[in-house]
Amino acid sequence: MRIVAVSKKEKVCSGKEKLLNSFTKGRDMAKKAVMMATACMTYGMCRINAFAMSGLNKTYTIADTTNFNPESMILNLAFWISRLVGIGMLVWGIYGYVTARKDGEAESMNGALGKLISGCVLIAMPSVMKGLGILS
Repeated sequence: MRIVAVSKKEKVCSGKEKLLNSFTKGRDMAKKAVMMATACMTYGMCRINAFAMSGLNKTYTIADTTNFNPESMILNLAFWISRLVGIGMLVWGIYGYVTARKDGEAESMNGALGKLISGCVLIAMPSVMKGLGILS
């Protein structure tokens, strides 16, 4: 025999609903605990950075500047960035080709092959430029 609630605002809940409500409350409490722990960790890391900035009154100089070549440094940075972009395009092209092959879409396979070729060229950019005679 079931007992019915007397007032209109009360709701009669089954055992499953009560269990689900308790799990929901527990999950919400866990989320709040994680947020509080994250806030405490962030505060701790920011304090460490504040202490690390206390040594900014020192001056540093480069010991040996005879072999310093700014053009080479800029080209190395540009080639490093082009290789990173090339790796991303290569992975994107492989994924696009596999999914287009699975779906049987010829236009998507064509676009994915273009990304693959572009990625390979960007990865091999220093060799391509040396081969064309642009770099020595």
